[in-house]
Amino acid sequence: MSRRDGTMTAGPDPAEARDPASTVVRNVVALFTGVLLWTACHFGVLAVLPLFLHDLGWDVRAIGFALGVSGVAQVCVRPFAGWVADAFGRRVPLALALVLLCGATLLLLTPAGWAILTNRVLTGIAFSIGTTAFYTLTVESAPAARRSEVQGYIALGMTLGIGLGPPIAIAVYHGLSRESAPPPDRLAILAVATAVVALVSGACFLATVSAFRPLGRAHPFSLRTPFRREGVMAAFLNFCIQVPYTGFSAFLPLWAIGRGVGNPGLLFVSSQLGAVASRLFGGRLADRHGHRAILVPAMIGAATALAATSVAAGLPSFLVLAAIYGLLYGVSLVVLLSVAAEAGPPEGRSAVINTYGLGSDVAQLLGPWGLGLAAGTWGLHGALVVAGAVPLVGAAVFLVARSATRPAGPTARS
Repeated sequence: MSRRDGTMTAGPDPAEARDPASTVVRNVVALFTGVLLWTACHFGVLAVLPLFLHDLGWDVRAIGFALGVSGVAQVCVRPFAGWVADAFGRRVPLALALVLLCGATLLLLTPAGWAILTNRVLTGIAFSIGTTAFYTLTVESAPAARRSEVQGYIALGMTLGIGLGPPIAIAVYHGLSRESAPPPDRLAILAVATAVVALVSGACFLATVSAFRPLGRAHPFSLRTPFRREGVMAAFLNFCIQVPYTGFSAFLPLWAIGRGVGNPGLLFVSSQLGAVASRLFGGRLADRHGHRAILVPAMIGAATALAATSVAAGLPSFLVLAAIYGLLYGVSLVVLLSVAAEAGPPEGRSAVINTYGLGSDVAQLLGPWGLGLAAGTWGLHGALVVAGAVPLVGAAVFLVARSATRPAGPTARS
């Protein structure tokens, strides 16, 4: 950055200048390991928390309310997350996010209502600040010619973390003698282990090399600059895609246990196997056939698979449906990110992406609350059906909007 005129520039890091190739490898390893541990912690606790609250006697509405509190924090912090990453650099906010997550998990040592809600607030703040800094650092950590390749390597760590964290966390929680150990004692061991892993994850992020120089606290901030109206449709679709995932992660495990599944964490493994496949061909199909031709069927298919879990029984059927859901959910996200990236001009792309991310924040707020109310009214199976209906609305709106704005002519891209 030029301190004289306030413009943003990225000076070369000494390590990067000495050996660019080794710097790329170092960043890939550090980011891969860091995001694997981070997502394993985040989604592991997210999978166990509904089971723990259920064991304490909370009803599904109260569980949904507690989980949705993190969405409130995410929505409130999102406008400032980009400024934090610019003012203090990429690595420091990432490390701060993992310190917050560590503190949030240690609060679970006290199984009181205020501690649970504070855990969700700190987790939401960490998620909002951390994801903005992480995605920015990921893009900046690779040369332009290898950017997609490097992002694919790093995204694999995220996939593994989401797939492995929940089954391990649930196995630890359930494996500590349901009969002899009360729920708070079982959760305490998991909380301490998760806090340690979160700190290791933060250390991994600090080991990265970044050419970006922090702009400092004097960097100007405006509530208008983090968002652009071109990203509103992408944010709405992101909301419609993410609401079902809140049902998958929060309410499906409770439903699956009652239908004969011993460790519902295996559903996360199955869904991430499907997500791996989506990363291999989802983007290519969209480039070849157009966004609408891939995104709409993927959203409809994911909705159908999730709704079908409401009538499933036994582990095999749940695993198959989870894999189908994970595959189509992954395709939807891959394609939708391209839709968001192409929605605005290059100089406003970061604001469009931030607007797109706001849809996920709102989904993690309203999803658990709305589905908790649905579960309290129609049961867990009813909540899953409602969750599956949300992407159908999004697909219909997207079709109508694209039809209204599509330029005339045979070469128009859909």
